[in-house]
Amino acid sequence: MTSAESTVVFVDRVARMTCVRTTAQDEWRAAVQLCGELDIANADELSDELNAHLDAGRRVIRVDASQVRFIDSTAVGALVEANSRCRELHGSLILTGVQRPLRRLLQVAGLDQILLLDTANCG
Repeated sequence: MTSAESTVVFVDRVARMTCVRTTAQDEWRAAVQLCGELDIANADELSDELNAHLDAGRRVIRVDASQVRFIDSTAVGALVEANSRCRELHGSLILTGVQRPLRRLLQVAGLDQILLLDTANCG
């Protein structure tokens, strides 16, 4: 699987930080870890990662959002689109580790009624 990278610029160096990566997978399931900032710069990579799992026949995708510091509407849209495709294929996309700011954003947008949120162990 691929991973998206964000660029972090420090005064003395530039660092790349992985924001989307698959941490586990088998024939039917995948676990994807998100971290840092997800926005228009890396929403395509998020979409590509999730679609690659669906294309490979995986129907249960757990997306760990516990390390997400920021997410914009483009990245949220990628999650909604992947969720829609997953449902069409009779699968489940489950967001785990959703921290309070992201959970609030999803509630305000009404997306907590569309996306499956595992609220156990959330801040």
